[in-house]
Amino acid sequence: MKPEELRAAQEDISVHGARAGDFVRLGDTNLVIRVEKDDREFGSEFQMGFGKSARDGMGLKSVNTSQSCDLVITNVLLIDAIAGIKVTSIGIRDGRISAIGRPGNPDTMNNIDVVVGSGTLVIPGEGLIVTAGGIDTHVHALSPRVCDAALSSGVTTIIAQEFGPFWGVGVSSAWALKHGFEMFSAWPINVGILGRASSSTKPPLQEALSAGICGLKIHEDTGAHPRTIDTALSFAEEHDIAVALHTDGLNEMVDINGTLSAIAGRAVHAFHVEGCGGGHAPNVLQLAGRDHILASSTNPTLAYGINAADEHLAMIISAHGMNADLPSDVALAKNRVRNATMAAENRLHDLGVIPVTSSDALGMGRADDTWRKTFAMASMFSDRAILDGTVAPAEVQISNERVLRHIAKITINPALVHGLAGEVGSVQVGLVADLALWRYSDFASKPQLVIKSGIPAWGVVGDPGATVKDAQPLLIGPQFGAYGATAADLGINFINKSASNLSARRKNVAVANTRSVRSSQMINHGVLGEVEISAKGDVVTFNGELVSSEPLKNSSLTRLYLI
Repeated sequence: MKPEELRAAQEDISVHGARAGDFVRLGDTNLVIRVEKDDREFGSEFQMGFGKSARDGMGLKSVNTSQSCDLVITNVLLIDAIAGIKVTSIGIRDGRISAIGRPGNPDTMNNIDVVVGSGTLVIPGEGLIVTAGGIDTHVHALSPRVCDAALSSGVTTIIAQEFGPFWGVGVSSAWALKHGFEMFSAWPINVGILGRASSSTKPPLQEALSAGICGLKIHEDTGAHPRTIDTALSFAEEHDIAVALHTDGLNEMVDINGTLSAIAGRAVHAFHVEGCGGGHAPNVLQLAGRDHILASSTNPTLAYGINAADEHLAMIISAHGMNADLPSDVALAKNRVRNATMAAENRLHDLGVIPVTSSDALGMGRADDTWRKTFAMASMFSDRAILDGTVAPAEVQISNERVLRHIAKITINPALVHGLAGEVGSVQVGLVADLALWRYSDFASKPQLVIKSGIPAWGVVGDPGATVKDAQPLLIGPQFGAYGATAADLGINFINKSASNLSARRKNVAVANTRSVRSSQMINHGVLGEVEISAKGDVVTFNGELVSSEPLKNSSLTRLYLI
């Protein structure tokens, strides 16, 4: 490209953002995507601001928002597991996505998909990436600050297992659940609460169901024998709710085959199948690759690094009330930390075998790290991807497929697993407008703005005493949507269809289609097969082929962004 052509291209990008065919590097990762499509018409782009086209009678149509939209995000780079990678605009009405495509006034512009009215609010999206808000299905809400951390990282939906510093691993008390839902109404965040499934009879499960849980959790720390698993799954089949299994919790008393026998082909969400969080046996990773086992990983093992084993040893001792000064406790903890399975787990993610990532926040993971760790893991498998001027465009390794696979792990796939996909999980017309906006350079690390049900709820704010909004210091935190009664209005309580006597402060939505979902239906995943682990736990194969990865010495999306 000639110097004058390069300058013209750079000027165009500074004004309009990326266009079809452009390369975009995601943060400091090795991931380079190529824009597949641009819904704009070159030379007649809709833009807001001085000297731009957003004028009544030009880009704006003089109609009520009922005939246009309440809010439009313009000219933004959409990355969505279903919609793909394209530059588009998103119209929002009554808190839901009403239109996606080319924005403007159909009276003066051709092929308009998103009618922008004279009263429509506008968020300019040039130079920004938009994704669906993240969904974290494994949150120990032991501190209220976990909600702040989740929102600050681009997560708009959490599946919690408690709401306070007590040994929760699922809540069944109707009294406690009533107060728990009220507590979460202080944040503009969607919440589902898991009931404790450590019961050999159904009455405790029925109490939790009536009080509004969205699913059940089986955890060995409160009992996970075969009858417990069978009781929970039988109850879930009756009431269409998900069941989360704390990996191979049965290994307090039986082996992996006993676990699978108790599950008996029924759908179960297997938390952190790498084993370091909960599995007591070296072959717990064998749960992955089975159609009825909806496998997931928690973020401390992603991306697999040179310090992973040491960190997990310390976390296990702390999280499970063990004593680092007792050799017997240290020996027990070491039996749950296996480099080979962590290395294989990361590779299985890249192959499309494990479809979900989550945090295990405050249990053995970080509430604000799942976006970062998911894409740091994606980056570790992307070779020669950076377009640095030394590689011809035709030779650049494009990571579109890899990026779409990994974004599915934190958006649409957890939504499918827990029955939320009718409301959230992707950027589609009709779904709730839960969106995260990121600068190209900060993607998956620090969102610029989090839109919750169509309202700016969280994001970067500047010095309030400055003359312009972007003056330093820039801090991420609550926007106006996080204050007053609006925070409760913007959030959803995900419950079950049999729940009763629920709070009227927030919208209550029942989960659906949790019992028929299978791994083969996971978006951009669905690869099935046999995972085998050697007797010593030091070799892992998938369909007979060795699966492993080298530990990273340096991880993307960390030190450059987090001091």
